[in-house]
Amino acid sequence: MPGINRDETDPETFRIDWAAIHGGLNPWKRTEKVVVDPFLVAKAVKAVMGQCPHQTANGKPLVWNEYRVFLDLADWERIKKLESTLLRDMGDVVEKHLKKLKAEMVGGLTVRLLRDEGGTVRPGHAVIKVDFSEVESAATDPSEMTVRIGGPVARSLTDLTQRVPESFVGAYVNPAAEERLKVQWTGGEATIRAGSRVVLGRPHGATAPGFVALEGANSKINKRQLWIEASEDGALIGRISDANPVEVKGRLVQAGGQISIDAFPAESSLSNGEMKLTVERLGGS
Repeated sequence: MPGINRDETDPETFRIDWAAIHGGLNPWKRTEKVVVDPFLVAKAVKAVMGQCPHQTANGKPLVWNEYRVFLDLADWERIKKLESTLLRDMGDVVEKHLKKLKAEMVGGLTVRLLRDEGGTVRPGHAVIKVDFSEVESAATDPSEMTVRIGGPVARSLTDLTQRVPESFVGAYVNPAAEERLKVQWTGGEATIRAGSRVVLGRPHGATAPGFVALEGANSKINKRQLWIEASEDGALIGRISDANPVEVKGRLVQAGGQISIDAFPAESSLSNGEMKLTVERLGGS
């Protein structure tokens, strides 16, 4: 379908052009500005679903069951006003398309609509990230809308007064271990203990143990952008799967990937140079 382009470096990321999605094969229907509504969102998700190249062992089509749709802030705010109709209709629309494809999934279908906090999604466009997921995680952030099929009933989480502190999966701290690494940036610094892993990102209200708030970060830095682990031989630096770019010593870390370093100091660049971090080793060799 026109308007759906797979990212050349990340095959599980698709770039969406709303004008092309709206116009389809008819160039006369393509306009410079398109009002994004639930119909267009569902159309894009269905088109991406059909791009899955995987099959089961017996040759039956297999499709991703997790779709994260990153919207421009203006589009997200417009869709948010139509959230009730989105939750009412979208599940049924996507489920019918799934049956049409005669495809299988590894778990319940989840469609999450999130606002792009890093400013990387251009107006008139969106980004859809896909994945296989057997475990369904409940949304705990009012900045997203979630539709689930074959799992818990979809619900809206919009009450900011009921916000649950974020859980940083994979972060852990050994309070008894010695401090092994120091992370510095313009505006602050933090230490990481041996055998510990911390998540770093833009400050955002309630957090959880193992989180380092990068004071002074602007909106192009994600709330959770990367993690750093003090390993036995040096450090591991990983990029959160849906985060903006992270470069370590000039090397781009793939989304969800990690890089091991043993030479210090090591400089990292976040969001194409918006913020720089320096990691140093403390004591020992």
